[in-house]
Amino acid sequence: MEAGIILLTLGVYGLAGWLWWTERTSNYLVALLAGHLGSLPSPLWQRLYQFSYDAQWTPMFTFLDQPLPTSVFIAAWTMMLPSLVVLYLYQKHWWFPGYIPGLLTFAIFVFYHLLIETLGTGAGWWTYTGTNALPLGLQVTFLSSLMNGLVSLGLLSVLLLTRRYAWKSLLLILLPMPLVLSLFVNGLLGAPLYTVLWLREVLQVQGWAAAIGMIGTLGLLLWAAHIVASSIENQRVGRQMV
Repeated sequence: MEAGIILLTLGVYGLAGWLWWTERTSNYLVALLAGHLGSLPSPLWQRLYQFSYDAQWTPMFTFLDQPLPTSVFIAAWTMMLPSLVVLYLYQKHWWFPGYIPGLLTFAIFVFYHLLIETLGTGAGWWTYTGTNALPLGLQVTFLSSLMNGLVSLGLLSVLLLTRRYAWKSLLLILLPMPLVLSLFVNGLLGAPLYTVLWLREVLQVQGWAAAIGMIGTLGLLLWAAHIVASSIENQRVGRQMV
């Protein structure tokens, strides 16, 4: 398992290096590196959203009694993959930024992460403990995909904004963005939900309170998707004015 992840990671990095050589752009390589940093808060998300990884995986470190498996850290570049694919399509003029394309791209990103969630939970690589059935009948895998899709959309916006930056500037701006966006989406926008889930577990609050938390988190996520899609539209307008 871990050997396969390492081989696949080396192949992806080799492709990013080749694109740097042929396309004269370091965005792909720096973005892949940034993806690994975005996995560092995983122990916190395990605690808040009540999930755990396969106990047989070797932990890289442990925080809050929750491990970050080495395999998860190595494979964290997969968070950047959909945004990098769209960036490549944009550079080849096969994708055009705008508000509606941004929302459609967000939906594709959510579907991509839903496939990852389905694959991971089906293979037993990670499991959700106590939160499989969320308020309003939603599945926790869908909520996770929605959050990760929003992170990917935000990363796409940053990639479009920094597409002409030198590699030194990318290290300063792009490298920390997956970590920052993960903290913002999972830590801040998800607060209404995980707060109510914790209260439901500890204080046995009523189901209607959990539903309010679910609605609050969904509203914040959709509002944020609207904001990011609008920023992609503004980038298109700005490009036309140049």
